Amino acid sequence: MIIGDRLRALREEKKLSQGDIEKRTGLLRCYISRVENGHTVPAIETLEKLARALEVPLYQLFTTAKSRRSCEPAEA
Repeated sequence: MIIGDRLRALREEKKLSQGDIEKRTGLLRCYISRVENGHTVPAIETLEKLARALEVPLYQLFTTAKSRRSCEPAEA
């Protein structure tokens, strides 16, 4: 999984623009674009800012709904 793809998916799911994320984090919109397009790998501190702006726990940047389901116990 590419972190930029996950960030874009979460942002779009919440109907936020890159400008909205810029306002919430203080990160430049062009930097957010570079991260989403895989041209830049953000530091963990930056990922924490992005997670807060998206209102999700940090771990959700590293997992998808499909992978979370595979970790759940099977029903008996």
